[in-house]
Amino acid sequence: MKKTRENDQLTLAGTEEEEILGRLNDRVEKAIATIQELRKERDTLRRQLDDATTRLQEQGDATERASTLEEDNERFKRERGEIRDRIESILTNLEALEE
Repeated sequence: MKKTRENDQLTLAGTEEEEILGRLNDRVEKAIATIQELRKERDTLRRQLDDATTRLQEQGDATERASTLEEDNERFKRERGEIRDRIESILTNLEALEE
């Protein structure tokens, strides 16, 4: 009778082991799927970050260019005013010579 009980226990233990291994296998497969999904998500987020960083750099460059253009515009206005003043002075001197 002991042999029968031992065989029953072995059979029962084998079934339990199969069930445990099956559950473990399911969990491992779910973990692998989750890891793959997280890696894809990470790669997508990295691309988005790279794109955002590039756009931010471009905006910074554009802002710098706009600032430089504004400075140039102000300088040109000042120079134009100085040139106008000089021309008026020259015209005044020429008119004085004609009189």
